[in-house]
Amino acid sequence: MATIVVEVCAGTHCTMLGAMNVMDAIQSLEELRGEAPGGCAVEVRAVPCMNLCGSDVHGPFVRVDGALLENAQSEAVMAAIMVRCGRPAEG
Repeated sequence: MATIVVEVCAGTHCTMLGAMNVMDAIQSLEELRGEAPGGCAVEVRAVPCMNLCGSDVHGPFVRVDGALLENAQSEAVMAAIMVRCGRPAEG
């Protein structure tokens, strides 16, 4: 079974922009605890500042299996997880 690694930037700027809300949303979904609907395990990690802030990019920053999401919102992160698990995102 594949494990999807979700890294959420926990730097000050990203935290102020809602990174912990994104992390909480992912962790609160019962179907993603242990196994995602596509048969993937999901591991969510808070990581130190990714040093990605700049004038043309905006946080919060989240990496889903290495793929960077800028200005990450819960829905976009969930969709990226579902795609990685081989299940199309709903919506």
